[in-house]
Amino acid sequence: VVPSIDYIYSVSDEGKTYIVCLEKKTCSCNRFQVDGISCTHAWRVLKKNNLPNEYCSDFYKPETILKTYEVHVYPLPNKSEWNIPEHIATEVVLPPKYKRHPGRPKKQWEKSFSELSKRKGTNSCSTCG
Repeated sequence: VVPSIDYIYSVSDEGKTYIVCLEKKTCSCNRFQVDGISCTHAWRVLKKNNLPNEYCSDFYKPETILKTYEVHVYPLPNKSEWNIPEHIATEVVLPPKYKRHPGRPKKQWEKSFSELSKRKGTNSCSTCG
């Protein structure tokens, strides 16, 4: 971990160098800004500066998780007693227009000019036949 400016650091990991910006909460590996949880590179910078909890997204803090479960969830009445608006009750949901085959799709690549210009059929030796 090498500091560049107050909030920008250079972190070497397995021969690669990553740039961590604590001000913008970013890392050149892109995990810090995508997940909202500090990546291993940012974690090393935070640990060095004794700031491990300050750069965690609010979504992952215990207070936020507790607030999520503060709201009461009431059970639904019997289906016959539901009050469904007319525009939703009359809406028809159709199945997808095509069916995707299971498994990974096959890779399709463009053939090169040499592949397209090849003669089809078997090759044989002009001497042997």
